[in-house]
Amino acid sequence: MPAPFTGELFTFYEPDGSEITVRGWGNQFEAVFETLDGYTVVRNPDSGLYHYARLSDEGNELIATDTRVGTGDPQSLGLPQHARLRRSAARAHADAARTEMGRQPRWMSRRDEKRAQRNAQRDGEGASPAPPPAGTTGDYVGLLLLVEFPDVPAMISRQEIDDYCNKIGYNGFGNNGSAYDYFLNVSDGRLRYKNVVAAYHTARHPRAYYTDRTVRFGKRAQELIKESLDSLAAGGFDFSELSNDSDGFVYALSLFYAGSRINNWSEGLWPHSWTLATPYVASATKTFSDYQITDIGTQLTLRTFCHENGHMICDFPDLYDYDAVNVGNGIGHYSLMCFGGSDKNPTQVEAYLKHAAGWTSNLTTLTSGMSATVTAGKNDFLIYRRNATEYFILENRRQADRDASIPDAGLAIWHIDETGDNSFEQMTPGQHYECSLEQADNRFDLERRVNGGDAEDLYGGLASKFGRGTAPNSNWWDGSASGLEIEQISAPSASITVRTKSTSPERD
Repeated sequence: MPAPFTGELFTFYEPDGSEITVRGWGNQFEAVFETLDGYTVVRNPDSGLYHYARLSDEGNELIATDTRVGTGDPQSLGLPQHARLRRSAARAHADAARTEMGRQPRWMSRRDEKRAQRNAQRDGEGASPAPPPAGTTGDYVGLLLLVEFPDVPAMISRQEIDDYCNKIGYNGFGNNGSAYDYFLNVSDGRLRYKNVVAAYHTARHPRAYYTDRTVRFGKRAQELIKESLDSLAAGGFDFSELSNDSDGFVYALSLFYAGSRINNWSEGLWPHSWTLATPYVASATKTFSDYQITDIGTQLTLRTFCHENGHMICDFPDLYDYDAVNVGNGIGHYSLMCFGGSDKNPTQVEAYLKHAAGWTSNLTTLTSGMSATVTAGKNDFLIYRRNATEYFILENRRQADRDASIPDAGLAIWHIDETGDNSFEQMTPGQHYECSLEQADNRFDLERRVNGGDAEDLYGGLASKFGRGTAPNSNWWDGSASGLEIEQISAPSASITVRTKSTSPERD
């Protein structure tokens, strides 16, 4: 799914041509929007205009009041600020939206297959550790379609967009490198990902045809994609260099369209990603299914593009909760696959997904009575396993380079359960994150949706120990002792030293 938005400002366009400014939280499936003074708004289903909202008695619906945004005082209506649905209702809305979009993307199916294999391995081998799968290494090529409209011409050149995707050292619009640079950097040189950027296609219809809010969300976007692919095929385009999976599905297809977004949330050409309702067969060996689509606007930025390609190329999951908008921030700004930090210099992918992708440069297994030094920015990790699916993986995060915008610096201790789900922020044995950050301040603000990370999350500053008797502790999710006892973590720097106690680990 597209990178989530949290407190982002949006301009919404009313049917009468007027505009309102709102602040939003959510993603393509479930979102909530407020006026700048904190009153929740929804679209009136009869007029299509945005009205102040009240919560139903059961907390399952946001209902439009009679007062249009900007025409009355919400305080006089007795409305509370920051109205939110109950969690179960928000989840139901998100589930319904996903169902309406149709079958799930190929990257999700591939990930499900890998997860099933790992679960079978865990069940068959008990506590035996396992190496990560082959992952995503080597040379990959995606396709980026460019579209302008008869009434909205392109303002950013194809060459500029090609450079944004592929040029080493790109710095246009203030970006830190190209998309190629980003993946090369975070993979420690193991993934070389380029995009073929097609020439601009002029759409058959004016923009208003594709942005028609009365047409089911996603339909016109997919029509525009098919139209663009048809144009390429008719012009003799060679699809053979594009990378595909073992079933012939091209990994990555993106479409950038000229102009700025004029649709409101989940309407028309609102930026999103999913899979085509009907796969597009380009040749005997190349079929398109997964896609992302977004407006070009007035500048190019890396974060969302890299996030989407993290899905399509690497099968990375979202590490935020996209079933609801009022619980759990996942792992916040500590990963590209959650909030991702800066738009123009997105943060690293965290150790968990890097290791799964086969990007690890050095892996040290923690045992009792040892010292190990871990270097920042080098895919240098420490690991302590219970079995193939539950383990701790540790890395050094420094507020520099790709990680300049992370909230804290120091040792990140990740508790991984590959059978978990980052839509479960409950922190119970049965419901917990797939990838959770052990937050040194023990407040677990990420799970409680307080923030996207803060200056007391990582180890080596506020806390320098991690074990059964610390808070948070090093227990496994079922409450049993893991045996991991770290007695000293050095201060945040380019290299951090971790020392474990000389103990006999307690194992199940």
